[in-house]
Amino acid sequence: MKNKTRYKLFAVCQPGLEDILGLELKRLGIEGLKTTGGVEFSGDILTIYSMNLWLRTATRVLARIGKFPLSSLSDVKKRFSRYPWEIYIGRSKGVRIRASCHKSRIYHSGALAERVCEAISMRLGTRLSREKEKAGKRSPLIFVRLVKDQCVVSVDTSGERLHRRGFKKFSVKAPLRENLAAAMLIASGYDGNRPLLDPFCGSGTILFEAAMIACRIPPGLKRHFAFMNWTTFDRSLWNEVVRRSEAFFRTPRFPITGIDKDEAAVASALANAEAGGLSQLVFISQGDFFHLAPEKSPVPGMVVTNPPYGKRLKENNSLLEFYSEMGQVLRERFRGWDITLIIPKDAPMLKKSLGLGLKRITTFSNGGLPVELLSTVRKQG
Repeated sequence: MKNKTRYKLFAVCQPGLEDILGLELKRLGIEGLKTTGGVEFSGDILTIYSMNLWLRTATRVLARIGKFPLSSLSDVKKRFSRYPWEIYIGRSKGVRIRASCHKSRIYHSGALAERVCEAISMRLGTRLSREKEKAGKRSPLIFVRLVKDQCVVSVDTSGERLHRRGFKKFSVKAPLRENLAAAMLIASGYDGNRPLLDPFCGSGTILFEAAMIACRIPPGLKRHFAFMNWTTFDRSLWNEVVRRSEAFFRTPRFPITGIDKDEAAVASALANAEAGGLSQLVFISQGDFFHLAPEKSPVPGMVVTNPPYGKRLKENNSLLEFYSEMGQVLRERFRGWDITLIIPKDAPMLKKSLGLGLKRITTFSNGGLPVELLSTVRKQG
């Protein structure tokens, strides 16, 4: 018998990516409500499977299983023991609980998490260990959020954060997370129908996300999800979701190219492409962007990149000169191409020195540094 339960769901994203995540969901047939840090929507178990498989910019997908008033620690066991934890905990001997308290009579998040663990143990009839969040990555993760004495309880359906695609083995300094690379590509309007170049490709993250978009490969195809440990996990339904996703696959119409001056970065990118089964879909080589000219193409291409800028940025002359020369190359040799990139938020002179007429799409944090996503393309929507 199929699971017909309807869930209130919340796709979590990095602050600043809400509009792009909302656009993703809309393209997948989901109408959601954007809020700070994500998008709320509803669906069944098929929706949970499909969103985890396909979402490129989300961090995780939460199932909100309860909402109720809570003002005393003495009420925690009674409130929490009524939920069917046996579904979500399965055979796990431990559980991770992320609790937060804001403007509530219960103010100690650690004490709240401990009581919740005891309540779940009481429901299951076995003593669960409360694990640290970074330990036991496959143990269930429960979110308990208390605001003004109103408690919302959510279960993580994803497991490891969704930016971990399950194949990338090697990285470089200042790596770009996969969900951020995907957000840049989606914001640029990239769909595989134009050539794409990343002139500072590093370990290849933008290239791989572009290849999966161009080929319509779901980003979660090679990984394990938390919902697979639920006692209600429907293996046949999951296999059907994956099988249907394969029907969308297509070969790229135009090249996806990356270069980098750093030999070690290129070696990492090539190894990652091989590990992900993407080596036939991207072209990666060592080279200097300033000596590069685009190949002839029937349609103008797109440059999507995370150029060097440094964590502790000071707009010194050498960096401004680098960006000025980069802008000049893009204007003169890549005329007609669309440009999308990120630069530090507090660096207006860098944006000006590029001379590309870039418009801000959004801001977010990359490696702890606030950055602006800039593009010559109009905001997608």
